Amino acid sequence: MSTIELSSFVTAAQFDNGLDKLHTTQEAVTQRTSHTSVGGKVLSWAKLHITGDSQKSADQTRFQEALKTEFGKDVGEAAYKAFAPSDGKSHSLTKAQVLDTVELALTTQENKAAELNVTTQTAILTSVTKTHGAEVAANVTKLLEDSSEFTKAGENPEQIKTIVSQIAEDVAKNLAAINASIAQHIEKLGDREHLAAAASEAGIQINWDNVSPEQITKLQENVQGKLENQSRPDKSNSSIRSSLKDEHIQQAVNNQLRAIEALQSASAGGTLLVSVFSELGLPAEKVSAAAFGEIATVLNGVFNTVSGPEGTNDITDQIDDILQKSIINSAVQDVLKSTLREAAQTDEFSSQIAPFIPEGTPKEIKAAQKWLPDLAAKEIVRSIKDDNDFQEQGGIVNAAKAELGKQIETAQSTNEIIKGFVEHLTADEINAELLTEFIAKHSNNADGLGGDNNKFAAERHFTKIFNERPEIQQQLNTAFRSEKLKENSQVVSEAIELITKKVEDKLVNRLQQAGKHPTEAYATASVISSTLKGPFVQLFAPLLDSLDSPDENTVSEGEFLEQKQAVTDAFFFPSDPSEDAAEIANGLVKSFHKLFEKHNLQLDF
Repeated sequence: MSTIELSSFVTAAQFDNGLDKLHTTQEAVTQRTSHTSVGGKVLSWAKLHITGDSQKSADQTRFQEALKTEFGKDVGEAAYKAFAPSDGKSHSLTKAQVLDTVELALTTQENKAAELNVTTQTAILTSVTKTHGAEVAANVTKLLEDSSEFTKAGENPEQIKTIVSQIAEDVAKNLAAINASIAQHIEKLGDREHLAAAASEAGIQINWDNVSPEQITKLQENVQGKLENQSRPDKSNSSIRSSLKDEHIQQAVNNQLRAIEALQSASAGGTLLVSVFSELGLPAEKVSAAAFGEIATVLNGVFNTVSGPEGTNDITDQIDDILQKSIINSAVQDVLKSTLREAAQTDEFSSQIAPFIPEGTPKEIKAAQKWLPDLAAKEIVRSIKDDNDFQEQGGIVNAAKAELGKQIETAQSTNEIIKGFVEHLTADEINAELLTEFIAKHSNNADGLGGDNNKFAAERHFTKIFNERPEIQQQLNTAFRSEKLKENSQVVSEAIELITKKVEDKLVNRLQQAGKHPTEAYATASVISSTLKGPFVQLFAPLLDSLDSPDENTVSEGEFLEQKQAVTDAFFFPSDPSEDAAEIANGLVKSFHKLFEKHNLQLDF
């Protein structure tokens, strides 16, 4: 067997003397020449002729043995075969063969080592998970991220496993101590006397007779989440846990106690609730149990959020504002709805809405008696937030009843808006200015459909329109069959896409110049896009449902449904903007000018 080390082959191969072949003896590698000086030329060639093939074989064999000695049998042989001559003839050992072969062997060895390291690491961490659980394993993984020893775990697996096992034991003990501490604190919070003492010390006034067991349970749940977050102070290593600080624990508990104090102030008979209702001239006793339940749910969520992940934020300056909004959005709106629904249970109201409801059935009238008052109540709540005192309207109740009348008028005018929308969307030639004007009107007046409160509102509008104007129904059917409806819908969608892209580009550039992250730009563009698409989102389904069913002998039901879906897809999945899209885009920018002015955007296509 050769005693030549692989390093000798590499050193000889790296020596640049213009020659490319290597020659070996039993113990060394030398440069092999193809000629000598003139005087020795015949002898050299004669010697090579006599001993050439056996020498070449010996060179190749010695190199192969050196590879196996250095890298092992499998890696050495595989690397050798990759670059060894395979034509059955004897070939000289070349420098290129040596260098290429060794490079491959090194790469293979490194890959195998890396694979072994990963396999060993996985096995060790899996063992930790089985023994101590996922949380301990996650902590150990974080701790080992920068460990060079663990990175090379495959080189000494037993030693590394022993070290990691000890680390896992320590982590498990630490976690157990932290969890026990949290559990102890949470258990104390189940004691009313303990809570009362904590509230008193913080100057928080709570009537404990009105605190339910469910509220205390919710407080415990919220605080537990906050304390678990407190035990992870290093946000870059969220799995690593550490001991809690008493002052942070108390801050988290106090914020939850403030939430209970706030809820009592906004509950039946609560000081702030009574004050708000008195100021508005509304009867606080008419607030429903459902509204109080909504307030409780909202306040729990809001206080949990504003107090921060660890529950330690100072929220005292925000409490009044949070309570005011919650009372107005839930309790005040609830009373306004019930007051207006009562006002809608009259013959006068029924006669006012009769022209709007084609069928005039009790079911339809009952639905309108609900959603129109609810829309009016929403508008009054908006006015409250705008600091309207309603003195000019003779008080909030009179203002609400007047708003109910406006909602009836709005419902009536919505018919005309939708009629114009359908006429221009199905036209042979789109009038960009008029179509976009109707789109904008409907967007501003969309609540006249009943918003999300009544999914049948849009169908009622189409029923009334097509009953009164059957020629518009025919125009819709014709545009659908000729694919004009699909074509026009696609152009409008392309226009909206054109606007959205330009808005994004302008806002991103504006934010980047100000050194800000462009995320806000995409959010604003999305809002604008949604506003422009709003009328279609509300009207597309009921519009297509209004199509007359085709003659079964001409078009099957399946084909009809596919054609309807194609129209929907044309709008909601636009193609690249066409030339016609620019005109529609300009019309939309003009018709929705307030929307773009709000964001200081000037667009032209």
